[in-house]
Amino acid sequence: MQSPRFLLPCFLLALAGCVTAPDPRESAALAVLKSDAGLREKAVACQQLADFAGPAAVPALASLLAHEQLGDYARSGLESMADPAAGAALLGALETLQGRPRSGVINSLGVRRETAAVSALRRIAAQPGHPAAAEAVDALGLIANPAAAQVLGEILRNGDRTLREAAAHAALIAAERLTAAGQGAEADKLLAASLQAVPAGPAAEAARRQLALRRAG
Repeated sequence: MQSPRFLLPCFLLALAGCVTAPDPRESAALAVLKSDAGLREKAVACQQLADFAGPAAVPALASLLAHEQLGDYARSGLESMADPAAGAALLGALETLQGRPRSGVINSLGVRRETAAVSALRRIAAQPGHPAAAEAVDALGLIANPAAAQVLGEILRNGDRTLREAAAHAALIAAERLTAAGQGAEADKLLAASLQAVPAGPAAEAARRQLALRRAG
């Protein structure tokens, strides 16, 4: 039997092999963002980070979300990253951004299907006249988990009348995703609420088709 003094160095070597070295492409792109490079070079760096960056790139991209020229590139980079830190950065930016940058972040949260954003999106959608209320409703439809479906149902039943049409369209997307996730009962409930709130028009016709197909299947 090998002695513990022999096994310990072997264990440390094996552990060192599990540590992933920083991607040199990520380091190079981050160096561009921290440099005096031009806007074009920095935009390209943001796009590159979307493909291979890890959590180390999140602070650099998040710091650019309010930038007039680079904000969309930075947001796209965070939107594409699988690391949860990217979603947390986008969610945190909701508290500081205004106008178009905030609307873009809301859309990215929906595309990422950030379930942690449901409460914040609900608060935005619940404020009559909020400039980003419609975007929040759309994002809830993309997230499409039971909590998001519940908020959409609340908007369809009791929300501002100006948002009900947007909620009806968001409900169509959410219902499809809920069905694909095996939550058909939630989908049916949401579609029923949509038809009750908006009984006529393209969204209503699509909701009836979805319900008919589910029943036929």
